[in-house]
Amino acid sequence: MKKSFYFVLLTLIFMLLGMTHLSADTHDDLIISEYIEGSSYNKAIELYNGTGETIDLADYSIVSFTNGASQEPGDGYANELDLEGELDPGETSVMAHSDADQAILDHADVSGNSFVYNFNGDDAIVLFKHYNPDTRQGDVIDSIGKVGEDPGNYWGDQDNKTQDMTLVRDFSVTTGDRDVNDDYDPSLEWIAFYKDTFDYIGSHDEVEPPSDDVEEEYYRTVDRIVDGDTIHVNEPILGETTIRFLNMDTPETYHRDDYDEDLITEDANHSQKYHGEQASSYLASLIQPGDEVIIKVGEEPLDDYGRVLAEVIREEDGLNTNLELVREGYASTYFIWPIGPDETYQTYQDAVSEAKDNQKGIWSEDTPLMELPFVFRNRYDDDEFHRFVANSETGYYYQPDDWAEVPVEVRIFFEDELTALNEGYEPAFERDEPVIAEVRTAELGSNVLIEGTVTHIVESGGLTNYYVQDHTAGIVVRTGDLDASVGDEIQAAGVTEEYYGMLQIIASSAEVLAEDSTPIEPTFISSNEIGEDLEAQLVKLEDVEILSVNQHDDYQARDADGEFVIDNDAGFLEVGETYDELIGIVDYNFDEFKVMPRSEDDVIDDLPIQSIQSAREASLDTRVHIEGIITAAFYAGGKYNYYIQDDTAGIVVRANDFGTEVGDKVSTMARIEDYFGLLQLQPSDQNVELVEENVGVPEAQLITSDDIGESLEGQLVTIKNVTVEDVDGNHNYQAHDSEGSFVIDSDTDLVDTGQAYDAITGVLTYNFDEYKIMPRDADDIVEQTEFEFSSDYIVDLADELGNEEALNILEQELTEVIQTNGNTEQHIRSAIHHINKALVKYQNSGKDVFLKKIDHEINKLFKRQVS
Repeated sequence: MKKSFYFVLLTLIFMLLGMTHLSADTHDDLIISEYIEGSSYNKAIELYNGTGETIDLADYSIVSFTNGASQEPGDGYANELDLEGELDPGETSVMAHSDADQAILDHADVSGNSFVYNFNGDDAIVLFKHYNPDTRQGDVIDSIGKVGEDPGNYWGDQDNKTQDMTLVRDFSVTTGDRDVNDDYDPSLEWIAFYKDTFDYIGSHDEVEPPSDDVEEEYYRTVDRIVDGDTIHVNEPILGETTIRFLNMDTPETYHRDDYDEDLITEDANHSQKYHGEQASSYLASLIQPGDEVIIKVGEEPLDDYGRVLAEVIREEDGLNTNLELVREGYASTYFIWPIGPDETYQTYQDAVSEAKDNQKGIWSEDTPLMELPFVFRNRYDDDEFHRFVANSETGYYYQPDDWAEVPVEVRIFFEDELTALNEGYEPAFERDEPVIAEVRTAELGSNVLIEGTVTHIVESGGLTNYYVQDHTAGIVVRTGDLDASVGDEIQAAGVTEEYYGMLQIIASSAEVLAEDSTPIEPTFISSNEIGEDLEAQLVKLEDVEILSVNQHDDYQARDADGEFVIDNDAGFLEVGETYDELIGIVDYNFDEFKVMPRSEDDVIDDLPIQSIQSAREASLDTRVHIEGIITAAFYAGGKYNYYIQDDTAGIVVRANDFGTEVGDKVSTMARIEDYFGLLQLQPSDQNVELVEENVGVPEAQLITSDDIGESLEGQLVTIKNVTVEDVDGNHNYQAHDSEGSFVIDSDTDLVDTGQAYDAITGVLTYNFDEYKIMPRDADDIVEQTEFEFSSDYIVDLADELGNEEALNILEQELTEVIQTNGNTEQHIRSAIHHINKALVKYQNSGKDVFLKKIDHEINKLFKRQVS
């Protein structure tokens, strides 16, 4: 027994020693153990020493290869951070952006804001030993991404990617990725967490992957109140800290700085602002920063802006603040399908009905809200109503413009008619013609009649498949008795059936109604939208990279949102190529949806560059390709607003930091957007390209206040002889020049009230319903030059320096500020000659008459000044 006991004891000791050895020195060098690429400046890289020996970091460098830069010297930007100090075994070293969240900076060993700290999801990161910046060579110790490749927005997929995520190295990985040129897949060695997860920075231990399931409830602390239906919380949920209240909608506040009490029942903008402020105040009385809340996430957890959609429950007493705002009349109900549990829907609708009956808040008879928030947004943004509106009691739905036909307490919005039909609702209006959406929701075997435009034709099995589309949906009409062309409008009657999963009409009759009718424009989509709702419709995708092709001419492709399949029997696509635009029909065969280009005309390799002025004149949502010089860059809301102009116009490009500077020429592709009246482009990272460095900032256009308007929007301008009068709480300064008044927008308060300036330079922007000059930095502000050219000044200067030196200085100063009609130099010399004579006479006699003579000469000279 004793022998057995010692044997077991020794065995345990050796096992523990072995375990210690494994955990302390199983690595042969450093590894990158954590990577944070989050919102705003939340960027960090963590290194781990698992070698068992102290490592001198002076031999190491972290290098960021920006936007596909290679190891070839001069090819793009390679930004180096030299490391220093020692790293003990089992310890980590963290580099972080100096403006990162404090939770990151608390663990940072080194921080800064140079380019190496500004990596994005498409920038390869390499840990080198003995790196030579001139040759871009060294011993590769570890890497993230593929050097020399611009992946678009990120490497990986939506679940595990190098953008907007925190990646923690799997604890089993003991050797870095030392091949910087191989294809990179972060899922192989990294555990992905939602954006702005900072729980693991500063140490390297084994971690559990996050659950794939979205939790129903999250416990958080209120960070701040944004408005009546939006708050920020202290820790991210699904990578986001912004919570948009679910099932309800409060009036907006963004459109005005304040409201006029006398106009809240007469002017819809003032009414909206007034009630929006009331809602914000009431919410602030329910929850304050520091309060604990329960975030009850909706069926669709994130909205189009990335905000978490949720009910916000006050933890101390279980008060549902969303419901309370509705019940007290500070909010309207607002349900967009899917609406969630029926019980929840009914509870909110009962609450809004009660508030209406009791004339509370926005339903008040004395001060009613003049426009519901969604109506206000559409009007203010000059948009159209596009959602169909259903009545949950009657089961009917209405056209978008007829939303008022449905009382708010039974109102449900649907994104499109097909969805409403699929959910069992029926149209409450008479149609002039049948629609394809109704056919798609009818039972198989139904006799149907459709009208639509032919978008594609395929011969198959002795018959013809016509892909037909109207404003609601698409479908295949299969017939042998029709002679139609793409672009023709047809009518077809027949029976519905499925052919290996794809819906079609076997036509008993078909005829052409109109030849070459109004063409169907392709719907712009992302790959993650491809599915049954788009079956048989004409669509357009952008920035499509062809990855591979199989023996059936099915091409595996990807865009910014994921991978999909292209059915291209003609074989005109090329593996490895990226196409700016690809148009095709959404088809279904062999158990998957595919995009089917109709011809080579459906594929655009390179979108031609156009002038910025022509881009500004294009319709909204038109994709444009422009080239121009960056004149200004302002960081706001997690991205930069780059002001870019060419010889014709200027425009705002809103994008991630893409490693360029003011004065660089860039090209970009994106869709024209209207952001509260300001035209802008929001390109993906791969669609911004540096054309030429440091070409120089264009000279600012000299204007007066009455020139300010849309024609100069986005351009660099200068206004002279400016006086600043007043400032509001949003750093908007009221100012005027000789022609009138204007506004200076300066968040950093580059100007002061009550001050006069020789010139103000800035880019012309638009926000809160008015154009404003936005100076970039202190160099854009030229203070009014105060020259003291009085006789007293000249006499004092002569007493100090002597007459000759004093008059030399005076001549230099006058030369800098005086420009006369005629020979300026001669005018100044003549004045100096007469001043010299008067100065000598004053010094000899002390008589004031000679001082007046000096002042007279100065005044005479300034009267010659050209304004």
